[in-house]
Amino acid sequence: MNQYTHEEVVDVFLDHIRYLAIVHHVTGRIRVKAGWDAVKTLAKTGTSEIERVIGMIPGIHDYRVNKKALSVVIEYDPAVLPFSLWEDVGRLKDYPLHRDEVRERLLAILQGDKGGE
Repeated sequence: MNQYTHEEVVDVFLDHIRYLAIVHHVTGRIRVKAGWDAVKTLAKTGTSEIERVIGMIPGIHDYRVNKKALSVVIEYDPAVLPFSLWEDVGRLKDYPLHRDEVRERLLAILQGDKGGE
């Protein structure tokens, strides 16, 4: 898949981030970590696909993957991706029924609507 629709970007992002738990979060910077139970699932995913999708999300300035620590640090613009949105994304593992709401907020951001807040 070379070109992604907004819906595909959000779905790929949410499909993979649900395996990660927030371990540290301050406004503008978040660190998420995979549990050992998620390693096998995440290992099947092409890294280039995930990186391409992350690069398509407005407001993400930079990210660093630490494979040994099974973590990712994401630096973001809180004016585009509010702190509360990241917290809601982080809760999806425990509250998967909120996915549609979070998905709609992310889609609004990708489509240029500030309704993500």
